[in-house]
Amino acid sequence: MKKTIINHGANLVILPTTQFKTLHIAVDFSTSVDPKHISARTLVSYLAGVSSARYKTQQQVAQKTIDLYGAHYQTDVFRIGQTHHVRFTLQVPAPTYIMGGKQLLTEAFDFLSEMIFNPLVDNHAFNERVFANEQQSLMNELASVKDDKSRYSMAKLREITYDKPGMCVSASGNEEAVANLNPSDVYQTYQNMINEDTMNIVVLGDINQQQIISLLQKWPIGPHQAKEDKEPFYRQVPRVQLREVVEHKAAINQAMLTMAYQINVEPFDDQRFAVMVMNALLGGTPLSKLFMNVREKESLAYSIYSRWQHDTGFLTIAAGLDAAKVRQTDMMIQEQIKAIQEGDFDNQTVDAIKMSLISDYLSQRDSPSSQMEVAFSRLLTRRETSEQEWIDRVRSVTADDIQNAAQKMSLQSRYILLPEV
Repeated sequence: MKKTIINHGANLVILPTTQFKTLHIAVDFSTSVDPKHISARTLVSYLAGVSSARYKTQQQVAQKTIDLYGAHYQTDVFRIGQTHHVRFTLQVPAPTYIMGGKQLLTEAFDFLSEMIFNPLVDNHAFNERVFANEQQSLMNELASVKDDKSRYSMAKLREITYDKPGMCVSASGNEEAVANLNPSDVYQTYQNMINEDTMNIVVLGDINQQQIISLLQKWPIGPHQAKEDKEPFYRQVPRVQLREVVEHKAAINQAMLTMAYQINVEPFDDQRFAVMVMNALLGGTPLSKLFMNVREKESLAYSIYSRWQHDTGFLTIAAGLDAAKVRQTDMMIQEQIKAIQEGDFDNQTVDAIKMSLISDYLSQRDSPSSQMEVAFSRLLTRRETSEQEWIDRVRSVTADDIQNAAQKMSLQSRYILLPEV
């Protein structure tokens, strides 16, 4: 992957391909997670998603995307480990297939530049009318988490799992913090993002590299004073004592059992491939022990899965179930983990799981967004694992490797959500 530095702290990767009939542009602003600014950064993404100085209303933004042959523009926020990201994406038809395609390419980059660098502001503050609407929209979205028992439980599990305050907050912030924001504070957060975040740009499609660089050189990317270029990976000192919270909530019928296990493996240790396969065997696939035994065989849970978070080193387990079955399900989950630790699994299932992981990995080739995500990940981590090496590493995971990975699991926190009696 070839990286071009547009300016200090602003990097570009171009992925030329004729595989798709669309052109994809994504601009990512990343910085270390700071709980004081997460909510404001999310609100920036809302504001930049619906207006700019030239396109003052959501309708005008929508009309412009229609004029760009049905372009798809969106903004988003997310976190990877200890970094927080605000991302702008634009998808347009590949200019190759459009009469006057060169003009479309120029207009697409002009539009994205407008939405990122020319916000709708009055006297160094976001426009009050747009601000009020988007502030309420974000508060409504955050409030809706309380009505979704799965999202709510995972948010609560996050709060009790991490020791670092910034790691406890969701990527979108919280309702109370958003309510206390004002247009000038959020504009200052926007200025900090534009001037101090690491800025990564990925462009994918049937494109000419020099043409893209020429278009980007028109963007107002000044000397980019990125504060720090921190890797996203976060590792926490293991806790000796389990942290557990049980909460009762009205208006729910089912319970949620969630758990976070720490696995002491460094981000780029080769053991990460064994952890990946072990997670798939435990609860990451329909062939897993949790799915086959806890859900299908014993019917203890309506839903159950495990997820390995490479960026934080935690493996989380979540189950939706009847309140009366929480204790029994918890015991059976522990039995499945112990079985893997003791090597109680068959090679045929492991081989099928490896094939499934490799198949999923290779299917990324068919997705523009997945290919771009890989490019962003390589920019962020400054490391690159070739496709063949990745496949070879997965294939080479042995039964002993899987056992060893499971033996590194250390239960750190448990959150149980129960209906009110």
